[in-house]
Amino acid sequence: MARPKNPPAPKKLLKEILPIEKIFDEEEVALYKDLVDVYMADFDKDDLTSSDTDDILDLAKNRVLEFRLLRSTTGTDNTDRLIDVSAAVEKIKKENKTLKENLSTRRKDRINPNEFKGFSIVDLAVAFDENRKQQLAKQILRNRKEEAQAVEDRGDYAGNRYDSDSKQLGHEDDEG
Repeated sequence: MARPKNPPAPKKLLKEILPIEKIFDEEEVALYKDLVDVYMADFDKDDLTSSDTDDILDLAKNRVLEFRLLRSTTGTDNTDRLIDVSAAVEKIKKENKTLKENLSTRRKDRINPNEFKGFSIVDLAVAFDENRKQQLAKQILRNRKEEAQAVEDRGDYAGNRYDSDSKQLGHEDDEG
């Protein structure tokens, strides 16, 4: 059987095509789908390999199973049951750690080290300064417009004619 020319998108595969409803109850399916969304957010969908998809599937599935195991111990005093669940949860956590490391390693391998070559903290500082300078220039322009509008709204108002500086404005004859 030949491989399909257009395989399904990884997210669609993980959330719609796989029969997760057959292994999880309704609440767990919702949790699984939310976990898939969280894990998928760390990746560009075009960069995902089949190994990445498998690891994300296993991570989400393991987390749901971990919660199922933990929930099964509530209200029980059965020591043997608690020990069994604790051991199973510990195995799941170790497997999840390995899965996360695998995902992280493959993601690092796909990063082009030359993409940001020559890019430094100085470039960030200059970009920040330019952005800040533009914001301040806009604020100064807004302030000048407000000032011009206030002067225009004031009209011919020259202040109180009895002020000490009123002589400068041509009100010398008003003094008595």
